[in-house]
This record gives sequence, C-alpha cells and structure tokens, in this order.
Amino acid sequence: MVKNKIRKSLLEQGQLLSEKFFSDNDPKIQKTAIDKINLKSSKNNLLYFPFRSEVKLDLLMNTINSFSNKIYMPRIFLNKDMKFNLLSKNSIFKTNKYGIKEIDNEDYLEPNLFNTLFVPFVGVDKNGCRLGYGGGYFDRALEGIESLNNKPLIVGMGYDYQIVNDEFGMSHDIKYDIVITETRVLSFN
Repeated sequence: MVKNKIRKSLLEQGQLLSEKFFSDNDPKIQKTAIDKINLKSSKNNLLYFPFRSEVKLDLLMNTINSFSNKIYMPRIFLNKDMKFNLLSKNSIFKTNKYGIKEIDNEDYLEPNLFNTLFVPFVGVDKNGCRLGYGGGYFDRALEGIESLNNKPLIVGMGYDYQIVNDEFGMSHDIKYDIVITETRVLSFN
C-alpha cells in the first residue's frame, strides 16, 4: 500500500534529524501556532504527549494554561478506542502499550465539544489529509467531526519534510484546517 511506503520513508527521515534540528524548530513552530490561533477563546483544547519526533508542546501548553483554558490528552483502550482525558495539576500518568504517556482518569470530553484539536502526524498530503502511525485511533475517535456545524479547528504541527506533494488521503482520514511547519503555514479549508 502507498501509505505504508510513505509512512516508512517519513519515519526514517525523522530518525536522521539531529536533536538540534528539533530543539531549534519546535519553539518556532509553537510560536507560530500561538500567533495564528486564537487560544484565548479556545476553551477546550486537545493536545498530545509528543512521541518519537513529534513537535514538543511546552510553549503551547503554557499559553493555554495562562488563559485558564482546558487541555485534554488522548488515551487509548484495548478495543482500539481513543478518548480524551482532562489534564490537571493532580493528573496521574501512565504509559500505554506504545510507550506514550497518558492521563489515568475518567474525566473525558466528547470530540464535538472541542474548540481546537492539535493532532500529531507522520505526514500530510497536498490536500491536508493526515497520515498517522497506522492504528486508526484518531480517525475513529474523530469520525464525523468534519460534518459538524460548529466544527473544531484541526491543527497539525510538524516539519517541512513531512509535507508530501502527493494525494494519499482516504475518506476516513482526518483533514487538517491548518498545518504549521518550521517555515510555513498551510491552510486547507
């Protein structure tokens, strides 16, 4: 399958990049997101615990917290479901089967109640369709979000090398509204 080849290639490219590349570009990407997105009025935000070479979110998290807005994080379940848990000062963390940190509580928010969704990616095609790790967790959890009247803003943050000039998206793939890299902001609405 084409997606698997693209995924493999992008993951390999990410492994070749230096720590300096990430430490130089992650703050740049986050600052652009902070400038471009109205986080002050975004009361419910989905973030993620960075995995592998995903963009770190420390500056973004601090900005959202400064407005006293809520942050939720993904949590996966045995039946391949994903829910979104509230992050708080008292959150208890655990590590899932993939080695990704999660919050261990029962305080979930339904996807339709978010204002802004920051969803990580392995790649993005020329139409803004997301390529993830292949488990389909985000696709299933956010199914139908595109058709909502009051749809949340779906934001991807990554690096230039992850933007693919091909079309690989399928009808079930998440489509970004905005993708921010170290050198550009791509709009797909």
